[in-house]
Amino acid sequence: MKNFNKYILAVFVLVFSSCDDFLDVNTNPNASTEVPPGTVMTNASLALSQVLLNTLNPDGEAFIQHHKPVVVLTGPDTYSYSSIGNNNFWQFTFYGDIIKDLNLAAALAEESGRMNGVAQIRIIQAMAWLIGVDRWGEMPFTESNDPAILFPKFDSGDVIYQGIIDILDGAIDMIDTSNQTFETTITDYDPLYGGNMDKWLAFANSLKLRCLMRISYVEDRSAEITELLASGTFIDALDGSENAEFAYYPNRANQNFDYATFDNFVSFGSFQVDADGNRVHQRWRLASKAMVDILEADNDPRMWSFFQRDISNPAGPITGAVNGAGSLPPTAERGYVSLFYIRQDKSDEWFLASEYYLLAAEAYARGLAPGGLAAAQTALESGVQASMNHFDGSAFEISTADKQAYVGSLNLSTASDPVQAIQLQQYKALNFQGAEAWSNWRRTKVPSLTVPVGAPINTIIRRIEVPSSEIESNINAPEVSPRIDKPVYFEQ
Repeated sequence: MKNFNKYILAVFVLVFSSCDDFLDVNTNPNASTEVPPGTVMTNASLALSQVLLNTLNPDGEAFIQHHKPVVVLTGPDTYSYSSIGNNNFWQFTFYGDIIKDLNLAAALAEESGRMNGVAQIRIIQAMAWLIGVDRWGEMPFTESNDPAILFPKFDSGDVIYQGIIDILDGAIDMIDTSNQTFETTITDYDPLYGGNMDKWLAFANSLKLRCLMRISYVEDRSAEITELLASGTFIDALDGSENAEFAYYPNRANQNFDYATFDNFVSFGSFQVDADGNRVHQRWRLASKAMVDILEADNDPRMWSFFQRDISNPAGPITGAVNGAGSLPPTAERGYVSLFYIRQDKSDEWFLASEYYLLAAEAYARGLAPGGLAAAQTALESGVQASMNHFDGSAFEISTADKQAYVGSLNLSTASDPVQAIQLQQYKALNFQGAEAWSNWRRTKVPSLTVPVGAPINTIIRRIEVPSSEIESNINAPEVSPRIDKPVYFEQ
């Protein structure tokens, strides 16, 4: 039987490989033979968003103690992560579904003359590369896109960050805001801006500022930061209308992946419900002592947007939970990450206006761009305002009076360290953007954090190890991956 099957297969290959006319006749002329670049871009963006929501953001939040994970989510609290998941993210999702597919999308867009589309794709790819190098440190970059190279070399941080900036510069130069038609731009498949290239330009400039500030303690990039801030095109709308957010919707087919984690475990008590069965808060992410103490010390009204009280304590204060091994506060005193963040239609926040303003404020305060404390003060106030506005229209909206009172309390001229005061606001404003928040904390080291009890190292985690599969299969990989306590390139 095996020999007969081999014979049939040989005949099949011989006949069909030599009969071009036959194959032409049996090709459906109405079938699509080309994949739209927008489809590939959206799929790659979805892959990036899924891993951010399922893994990278929750891990980063726990690493820098924005919240305290409990029950089945505790691993990241003491820097534990799945080696299998890390390998799959590196090999299949990051280099496959994201970087490789975005290269394909860019090639398809360029072939069809959609240069705005190429720019859109490269901007997403630049953000993905930034997430990757921030996570793993050294990794294949310059040789990673060449299919002829089986064993790409590992590039150092300075090479990769400059390469990301180069990608963004190329995309910025490519954008034509005077012609945003379907023929030049990815519109229907654009998950962020629906083909609005003015907003894409603002996103690219904002990402470039993130990159330049990321390396600003190890490289002098003041001239570039000055030039960039003078361009005036950023994600800067205080009402959030320009924010780069990957949208999700209130149905199971298109719901937020992080919400799905809780929704899938309702029978295990992932949500606290009231007498009518309504989900009043989730139960597996507690308010951390680090964040609660900071918010209380500042009398920051975002306390009750970030967190919710236990159902048994509708009006009282909350006690933050200490990250790491140890006892938890009594149930009635616990706070929980609010349902503003854990809901079916919660967007995946890629870049918010608050981040732009607070990075700009830091640049002015550090003398990386002209303006001094006066410019820093103005940017600081706008950044905090934008951060509070983010909750407008929700059940966690902050009142106008509370916003005005808090913004009015900000005064860099009386701060003992104006730069640290701004960086503390960055720590708060990046709440629930775990991957970026962890990166920014490693850059600034603000606030000072206590290493959680039970952590395998004596410092806050600095990186994720390169997967063992890459070490073993790539002859150009390091013999041993840098450990999780080794600082990454941009750290002071």
